[in-house]
Amino acid sequence: MRALIVDDEPLARRGVVLRLRRFKDVEIVGECGDGQSAVEKILERSPDVVFLDIQMPGMDGFEVLRALPIENLPAVIFLTAYERHVLRAFDVHALHYLLKPVDDTRFATAIGRARALVDSKLKADTAQRVLKMLDGASDRCASRFAVQTGSRIQVVAAEDIEWIGAAGDYVELHVNGCSFLLRETMASLEQRLDPAKFIRIHRSRIVQSKGILELRSIENREFTVKLSDGSEHRSSRTYADRLERWLSSGRISQK
Repeated sequence: MRALIVDDEPLARRGVVLRLRRFKDVEIVGECGDGQSAVEKILERSPDVVFLDIQMPGMDGFEVLRALPIENLPAVIFLTAYERHVLRAFDVHALHYLLKPVDDTRFATAIGRARALVDSKLKADTAQRVLKMLDGASDRCASRFAVQTGSRIQVVAAEDIEWIGAAGDYVELHVNGCSFLLRETMASLEQRLDPAKFIRIHRSRIVQSKGILELRSIENREFTVKLSDGSEHRSSRTYADRLERWLSSGRISQK
């Protein structure tokens, strides 16, 4: 079983390393001290289980998981110094957490759960549970997305995305004149975006509402949507209600 340790406290990471060395079937594939490097390591090294600190500066544990494509979500053992109400959700969704300072007995139990999960090959089901858990914990919308460009992993902020297009088994994020492929469906990505900021206008298009410059009526409740980056996109009747609700908010004049 391959394990990655993510915690901004070096002593906390060291404690997990020392405990993991007692388990002969566990290989430590890396350590990270911040969220962005954690996203990169997870995508590069595909660990079976991640020991993930919740409270980290910049990009916390929840944001790390939201940034990952669903097929890259590993089994997760959360690390935290605070036992708050959200931790009860972890047990409900068959996940595990460790309170700092870490208890040896509970640590062994967490390893047992992770080992059973990996052996039973139920990672996809667990990924769904992780996403459901995130939906019930703090802000459910993703603020960052991890994309691969050649040999590099880049983290793209949701607020920088101008529009999103379908591209076969991928979606294409358009950011400041560049495009990035993300292996995800339009439907699943739409669920992770803030509906107050993004509008789906077509089965193959999602746009950020603040970038809409104008709507030009075509026919049958269809529009040409012009964005601030100069691109134009045709909306469809299927999603007309969403655009019309946005239009009625008075944020744009129709031409």
